[in-house]
Amino acid sequence: MIRGFLPRLKSIANAVSRFVLETQIARLAVMTAKLWPRVRLLSLLLALLALGCLLLAGLSAQTVFTTLSPASPSGIGAGIVAGIAGLVVLELCAFTTIAGIEAVLQLAHDFGRHRVGVLLALATVLAAVAAMRAVPGADAPTTEGAAALGVAALLLAMTGWFQRTYRRPARGGFRDFHVDVVDARHFLARSVHGA
Repeated sequence: MIRGFLPRLKSIANAVSRFVLETQIARLAVMTAKLWPRVRLLSLLLALLALGCLLLAGLSAQTVFTTLSPASPSGIGAGIVAGIAGLVVLELCAFTTIAGIEAVLQLAHDFGRHRVGVLLALATVLAAVAAMRAVPGADAPTTEGAAALGVAALLLAMTGWFQRTYRRPARGGFRDFHVDVVDARHFLARSVHGA
């Protein structure tokens, strides 16, 4: 009996692992891991986006559980619905993130490195101005202020990396922007399709 049960258990485990690897958040995590040795800043950015998706899903699940817990005395029904809502939000957030990355790569391909550099610098300046306005003078920073500061710092790091990598041909690590964008689009297509 046990010999007949073990292959079924292994088959179920394989099906569950295939299902998990087909989720968008798993694909985002795999992309982050594959990018880490080569482009660490972009890998860190993807990790932050995946962490943001996880936080958003957790907050959504908590809100659903808090809303439904008065109607569910045992909490089991509210917990199940909150878990499903958290998973749906997690998948939608990861899907939106991957679609956003595809759109950014398409724009980068169409615009070229000079326009992308200018847009990135402009976005950094706007984020810095928004962060200065969001952080109150002497008080402790609010959640919005801290998020604005984080986005501004991340954009500043991205702008510095972009300037060093793509705008200074005299630098030793200078790279061809167009080739990198095409490679990134191929990498994203392979990651999205599980290759």
